[in-house]
Amino acid sequence: MAVSGLTRRALLRGSAVAVAAVAVGGAGVSMAYAADDAPVSLPAATGPYAVGTRTIHLTDDHRSDPFAPEGTSPPRELMIQVWYAAGSTYGLRRAPYLSAGLVPVVEKRFTLPEGALARVRTESWLNAPVHHELRDAPVVFFGPGRQDPAATGTAFAQDLASHGYLVIGVNHTYDGPVEFPDGRVVPQNPGTGDVALLRKYSDVRAADLSFVLDVLAGERGATPLGRFTPPADLGRVGVFGHSLGGSAAAEVVRTDGRFAVGACLDGALQTDAVQTGLDRPFLLFTEPLELPTWSDFMAHHTAWGRRMILAGARHYSFTDLAPLGVSLGLAQVWSAEQFAKYFGAVDGVRSQAVTAAYVRAYFAHRLRGEASVSPSLDGVDADFPEVAVSWVSGG
Repeated sequence: MAVSGLTRRALLRGSAVAVAAVAVGGAGVSMAYAADDAPVSLPAATGPYAVGTRTIHLTDDHRSDPFAPEGTSPPRELMIQVWYAAGSTYGLRRAPYLSAGLVPVVEKRFTLPEGALARVRTESWLNAPVHHELRDAPVVFFGPGRQDPAATGTAFAQDLASHGYLVIGVNHTYDGPVEFPDGRVVPQNPGTGDVALLRKYSDVRAADLSFVLDVLAGERGATPLGRFTPPADLGRVGVFGHSLGGSAAAEVVRTDGRFAVGACLDGALQTDAVQTGLDRPFLLFTEPLELPTWSDFMAHHTAWGRRMILAGARHYSFTDLAPLGVSLGLAQVWSAEQFAKYFGAVDGVRSQAVTAAYVRAYFAHRLRGEASVSPSLDGVDADFPEVAVSWVSGG
């Protein structure tokens, strides 16, 4: 099971985590899993609300899809998933982690045993009504890493939704895998180390985020979101993402003034914000690695900003794959080298919980205006000794 072609820098640049190229012992792994099809759960949400979710198909008829097959120019189509505080869940069923058509695509990408992701259980109730007490929910967008579906941030989304946020996960077609309601499955494009192409992906993602906010705001006609989501507070809109999703978060904060705050989870920044900084709050939450784009961004940023470093982490410590790696027993079916390249030395359940706590504290402080938050965003927190604050900008 060789992974020598996957460098640390390539992982962060959203390029060669084309993990389908990594051999994982094939049938032996699937056979080992055949005897264990017990459900596994994502980390529990920490808020007081049950969580509802829906998926929505959107078409941007103002843009042609730049990644569509050569010789075609269809409008840009997206699938989004919305998480929110739910009312009654009586008679409802739990939402699947992934649509049926995406399960084998994502398993192949991460060289997971066949059927592994079908075992994952979410806490989200499919098509649940909105909680009747919820009013003016802050809006938070989530973008996944390069080649990944938005579902890889489900645990973060459920946690924020359980605290009263409206969370919108955006699947970026061709960049990551997408299944549409008519059964079309569009797989992710190949990995790349081409900086210009990565920049293009980041820019298109930022345009996708602005389009979805247009839809939410009713600027593209009657919004399909209004039928079931809580009244959104469009004066409080945040965005965060993993890997290239974090780059797009910085870019959309730079280009669209409606996005008040942003955060990047361990992603190289393919955006002009590296040279200009931002005039709004931004959080970097990363593994213990130094990248030029982070250094340049921090040098130019003038607004509130923090960089938190999670000791022992690696690139996929900041996704659902980290706790699922524990629940699915990937340490037993992956090589030690591959497991370490994905998750480092920190326990996957702990790394996701720590990241979720800081994401939640950040949006509580910078989006909701809560004066006192835990964990601390200003220094070492006794409950999170593995996190160091390496950069502080603003008060």
